[in-house]
Amino acid sequence: MKNLIYCILAICFFSINPACKKKAENKFGSKLGDIGAKADPIKTEGQLIEFGDFPMELVSNGKLEAFHKASLKFRNSEKVIKIYCQNGDWVEAGKLIAELDNQMEKLDLEQAKLRMERVRLDRLALIVGHQIGAKNPEDIPADALKRFNMQTGFEEAELAYQQALIRFDYTRLVAPVSGRIASLECKEQNFPAGDKPFCLIINDKEFEVVFSVMENEVAALRSGQEVIVKPFAMDSVTYIGRVVEINPLIDEFGHVTIKARVPNSNGRLLEGMNVKALIRDKVPGGLIVPKEAVVLRNNQQVVFSLLNGRSYWNYVETELENSSSYTIRVVKEGILKVGDTIITKGNLNLANDAELEFKFNAK
Repeated sequence: MKNLIYCILAICFFSINPACKKKAENKFGSKLGDIGAKADPIKTEGQLIEFGDFPMELVSNGKLEAFHKASLKFRNSEKVIKIYCQNGDWVEAGKLIAELDNQMEKLDLEQAKLRMERVRLDRLALIVGHQIGAKNPEDIPADALKRFNMQTGFEEAELAYQQALIRFDYTRLVAPVSGRIASLECKEQNFPAGDKPFCLIINDKEFEVVFSVMENEVAALRSGQEVIVKPFAMDSVTYIGRVVEINPLIDEFGHVTIKARVPNSNGRLLEGMNVKALIRDKVPGGLIVPKEAVVLRNNQQVVFSLLNGRSYWNYVETELENSSSYTIRVVKEGILKVGDTIITKGNLNLANDAELEFKFNAK
């Protein structure tokens, strides 16, 4: 009886022990499974790669210069007795701006006029006496007129009058072009500064934008090409101009100077204003990708494409560039081609052959 009890206990022990062992193994295996759990797909976004004309952009910084501008300065150093304009005033060509104390010049001019008139009458008397019916210098032969001019001193009197008139004009500043008065600092009853202009006249209805481009960009420029001008002080405002001059000279920095003309359509542009000049053109036939699609791997440019739900990197080289896009050339046996889907977001730390959760962004 005792032996029977031992046999029953032994059978029970061996039947329970494998179950415990299996349970322990399952538990251990579950832990390993937790550690090696499958990674979640990486969330990315992208779009179809494009092929077509590339909207190239040349961007440069420049300054505005008035197309018509004059710097005015007195040739005499007398006291300013009258100023007829102030800064910001618009003046038409020929308008008197300021004048110096010119009493002596006025007297000299009047004296020259009187002498000129007296000599003219003396010459006329000789002309009438030379030929009956003659009333004007044109009525007698040229050699006779020349002789009468010398006898009366007509030419000397005429020269003296012209000199007096010039000296008088030197005391007056007259606008040579239409425009707006600028940099007028002198006051009445003061002497004008001799080392700088009395004032400037700036025609602000039209400006020239002076900027430079690299020598490898000149081939894309031509006269009459559209230029978009954006003042730094008014970044939301744009003006449309046209290229009018390409200087055929490369400076020591490899730059070429360009001039474009832009109308001051709303009157807000000012002389010397800093602006951004943007020139757009189209270069045909290229693979076009957004700038955010190009990332670096091992110091090489890479564009990731979507292939069977996984990432695939393509080594590329960028060629043309604008503010938002590149044209690319696929290198090192890349498979990227027209119609493929490229990844534009979530690609900064992306690896090759990673499982993706992809969202398509229609452009």
